[in-house]
Amino acid sequence: MLMGIFIIQVIVVKSQTYSVNPILPSGNPNPTDGPISLTNHVIKVGYMETGFSRNNFTASKGNVLWWMWTGKGLHSVVESTLENPCQSKVGGFNLGQHTEPYNITMAVPEDRTYVFFSDVADDCKKGMYGGINLPQDYTWPKDLSQPPQQIVTTPLGPTPTATVSGSMSIAAADAESTSKSVSNSSSTYYLKESSFGIIVGSLVLIISILIL
Repeated sequence: MLMGIFIIQVIVVKSQTYSVNPILPSGNPNPTDGPISLTNHVIKVGYMETGFSRNNFTASKGNVLWWMWTGKGLHSVVESTLENPCQSKVGGFNLGQHTEPYNITMAVPEDRTYVFFSDVADDCKKGMYGGINLPQDYTWPKDLSQPPQQIVTTPLGPTPTATVSGSMSIAAADAESTSKSVSNSSSTYYLKESSFGIIVGSLVLIISILIL
């Protein structure tokens, strides 16, 4: 009799001691794509009045370009070509004309050369243009003023920071925090259900002993 009760207790405990597998937020909505990169490149628009703080740098597919309008005046970011840096490219990106304060982000869609400029008034002629992944030994057309000396910075990785340039990293940290929270909830549920099973089993055993 006691052996049968013990077996029942074990079955009850086993039936309750399981954890819920948390549904974690997906890092990439398309499972066929590669992992999303969290490398950020911050480019100040209107740097030194008519320039970009970074006008010659490399970026890979999935990297995030953070365009930050600074200084005075109206400026834009429009894609162009190596042959005509001051003419918009057909089908290229156009982030519009804005003044400070204004920020916008875009992900690099593919690994190739990108040329960009400001199409406001004569900004481009004054040196407000730049390029990403420029060909080696490429030189800008001589009829354009050379862009201002750029700010050379290290791309930001997914380390959380409190600065504007780290906002994408903060989002990644929030996702990780959410994941940990869901996982902790599962562990708590597991412990509660296990305790419940033990209590029920013990009560069954005590009642059986009293009846005997």
